[in-house]
Amino acid sequence: MKCAKKAGFTLVEILVAATILSVLLLIGYRVFVSFSRSFQQGSWSLATQNKLRNALTFVREEMQKATPMTTVSFSGTEITETGYEFYLTAAEELTGDGKIAEWHICLPYVTSETSGARFKCELKLDGGRIIYTKTLEDGSDPENKERTFSNHTVIGDVASIKIDRTFFDPDDPPAGSLVSLDVRVEHPDKHAYEFAHVIAESGAKVEVEVKRTL
Repeated sequence: MKCAKKAGFTLVEILVAATILSVLLLIGYRVFVSFSRSFQQGSWSLATQNKLRNALTFVREEMQKATPMTTVSFSGTEITETGYEFYLTAAEELTGDGKIAEWHICLPYVTSETSGARFKCELKLDGGRIIYTKTLEDGSDPENKERTFSNHTVIGDVASIKIDRTFFDPDDPPAGSLVSLDVRVEHPDKHAYEFAHVIAESGAKVEVEVKRTL
């Protein structure tokens, strides 16, 4: 009487199968990690692009408020003080800490004895953040027409800012300029997302004289 042979696997076959399975799992894991990283980078890029656009819209609106000091009366509006020009950095690009711009926002004084206000505004790059400060320098703003800010972070993770100025009329600089900011924001995890970045540009129509002196 013959005994039936039992079916089974040799140790070599088990090792080969385990090796193949390990390779497949490793490939699957790497594909998953790559897909997950790409998804996270895409989500970051979309969210950061929206944040950057909103930040630049805020900066543009504040810059476009730049004014000289004026007095309003029945006979009209008169500029009463000079020296309230818009001061812009002389650098064409900032990659480290430095001032970007300074300007004033002035609410008209109806007369020398009535309500009016002067706000000093400063925009700077500090520690990779665009910081905005607006303080009441003189007068009063009883109707709270202007909101003040103290070291307000407009946007973070800024790698560089390109700054440009174009005169409305080259023969008449006091007529105003277009001040352009081209901002590059990089992913905070540069090791995992070395090349992840977003760029946005905004231009503010500044209707006072712009001087590149900072």
